[in-house]
Amino acid sequence: MSALCKFRFTKKIRKEMIEASIVSAIFNAECFFGKPRVRVSGVSYYLSEDGCHLLIDVSSEVGQHVAQIFTGIMMNTAGEDNFQVRRVEGEAVPTGG
Repeated sequence: MSALCKFRFTKKIRKEMIEASIVSAIFNAECFFGKPRVRVSGVSYYLSEDGCHLLIDVSSEVGQHVAQIFTGIMMNTAGEDNFQVRRVEGEAVPTGG
């Protein structure tokens, strides 16, 4: 079964900051699980053009790790009041991430 973490950001958060944070979270997963496992797991995400919405596929252990690290980064750098996150079961991530 597929599962997603859906993030919604306030306009205060720059898209570049979100992109840099997701890259850092994926790099963290590569350090923890190893690059081959991250690639085989197919970590996928989608960031909207306006940077207000991010979807991360959390149907694998690696994807869950990426979402947890990303959430921690955002809490620390953007502040908890500047984004919301919720987990949704049974939806697929659009291609492009």
